[in-house]
Formats: sequence, structure tokens, C-alpha cells
Amino acid sequence: MFAGIDVGGASTKIATSDGFVDSRYAPLWKNKECLYDVLADVKETFGTELEAVGVVMTGELSDCFETKREGVLYIKDALSTTFEAPQFLDRKCAFKDEPAVDKDPLSFASTNWLASSKLVAERYMDAIFVDIGSTTTDVIPLAGGEIKAERTDLERLKSGELIYSGVLRTNVAALLKRVEIGEHGEKCGVSSELFAITADAYLVLGYLTEDEYRCESPNRYTFVGREEAEKSRMSAMRRLSRVVCSDLEEIGEDGAVGIAEQVKRAQVDELSTSLGRLKEKYGLDMVVSAGIGDFIVQEAADSVNMQFISLSSIYGEKLAATFPAYSVALLLEKEEL
Repeated sequence: MFAGIDVGGASTKIATSDGFVDSRYAPLWKNKECLYDVLADVKETFGTELEAVGVVMTGELSDCFETKREGVLYIKDALSTTFEAPQFLDRKCAFKDEPAVDKDPLSFASTNWLASSKLVAERYMDAIFVDIGSTTTDVIPLAGGEIKAERTDLERLKSGELIYSGVLRTNVAALLKRVEIGEHGEKCGVSSELFAITADAYLVLGYLTEDEYRCESPNRYTFVGREEAEKSRMSAMRRLSRVVCSDLEEIGEDGAVGIAEQVKRAQVDELSTSLGRLKEKYGLDMVVSAGIGDFIVQEAADSVNMQFISLSSIYGEKLAATFPAYSVALLLEKEEL
């Protein structure tokens, strides 16, 4: 059995080549040592069944590290301490050992999307691969079976191939500068405070369940002793109301739902812009979606007249939601066997 581990800044995801999948909320910026605990649990779960472990990461960007180089090396040390000879995927989609990471750490930074893209390109040679996660959105052009995207986060942000917003953790104020409020659609500015996140919007709209709200809410500290209320629809609407410096009783449920709908529209519009540009540049007409934001990807694909394919219909929702980890497990298995 081969395992793939995707170390993110908020969660660490684990998948095996035979289809096991798990995701652990492990916010490195709060306590980077928690990564060692997560990895120890993984090792205990599988024991001697693991033939090899493949690794991708994005957690090096967490601000508990002064530099990405420091982050890569910390993650490398955690994996190498826990597992025997883990293999790290680099920006050229090649597996390398620990000394190679020590020699050029930045070649291993932000590689999880590359694993997914490489696997998808084997099946869909000409498509735009989109993976919306909790925090970010990857928009990767594939042409002739080759990954055409830039290789660093900086360059992908410039090209629109990385959109720094996701379905759970994104501050609503990062998406909306003004909202329409009330039956007459009056324009209203928003507070830049961290009052509500995208998870609140999608819980209110019914795209997420309370169990799928897998991150801390912005006002979690007010729910000590009554944690079950933190991720209720009512609490989410109250948080959305704060975005316009109001209480729910002031703007009502319709007002909170309206803000949530505008959050969704902002994310759909931004993705549509990227899809349209890449469609024209590479002559592509298909969008392949992984992650937890199919509902956004499908609407964006429809808006630019592109065919939509969800990997959850092929691999199941759990594997599609942790696709980089699963991809790196399969890629390593193919290389080793």
C-alpha cells in the first residue's frame, strides 16, 4: 500500500493508493508541532502495511515560519522523522529524497496541485483542472497532456491560475467591498474585520452541512460550553450580519442570505474570468473539477460555455475532496511498481 500525504497550513490530508482517505484539521500557524502528532497517528494506523510514502505540501506558507524555505524544511523533518525514506514531489513532478529537499527546498514548495494536475492530465489531456479547497482555488490549464501553468504561487497569482479564496476559510471582506442590502438593493460598504467566512455563506445557502464546516468560526471563543451552536445556520447568519456592522434582527434572514448569495457570486465571477481567459488562450472547452467547491466550478463553467466534469462522480466525494493526497499516492505507486 502506498500513501500520499498533503501537508497544508490548515489541514493535513492522507490518502492511500487503495482508496482510504482522511483529513485532519491541523493549523500549523497555531501550533506547528501538531504535525508530528498527526503523522504519528497515521503511522500507527497503517503500521507495516505502508510500502512507501509520497509527500506534497503548501503548509510552508504558514506564518509560523519566517520563510518558505524554513517551512519546507520543517515539514520535511516531520515526515522524515516519522516515516522511512519518504518521497517528496518537486516542481518538475519528480519524486526526490530528503537530501534533495535539503539542497533546494523551494523546489518542493506548493506542489500539491502539481500531483493532481499530473494525474488528471493522464485522463483529460486538454482541459482546465480546477480544485477549490478550504482556502484556495487552483485553475490549471492542461494542453496535449502537459501542465501549462506557472510553477510558483507568485507567478500563478499573476496569471490567474491561483485564486486565493476557498469554500471555508476565506474572509467575506476579502471578496466583497460593497454589498446590496434591503428590498431596494441599497449599496453598503463592509467591515474589514474577520466577522464571517465563506463557510458561513455556504452553510446558510445549504451547500455545506454543519459537519462539513471543518474549520474554526471567526467568533468561536464566544461558544465555550455550547460548541454545538457555533456552526449552526443561525450563528452563521449572525456572523454575516456583522459584515455590515449590524445584528441579524436589523437586516433579517433575507439580508443575511443576500450577503451569502453575493459571496457566491463574487467567487463564481472571479473563477469565470480565469476560465474564460485560459479557454481562449489554449482553445480548451472542458473543465474538470476536484475539491469541495463543485457548485462554484459548475456555475462558472456554464457561464463561459464549457463542459463540466466532476471527479467526485468518478472517484467519490471523499477522494475528490483530498485529490492531491490521493494523486501523489497513485503517482508514487506507478513509479515504484
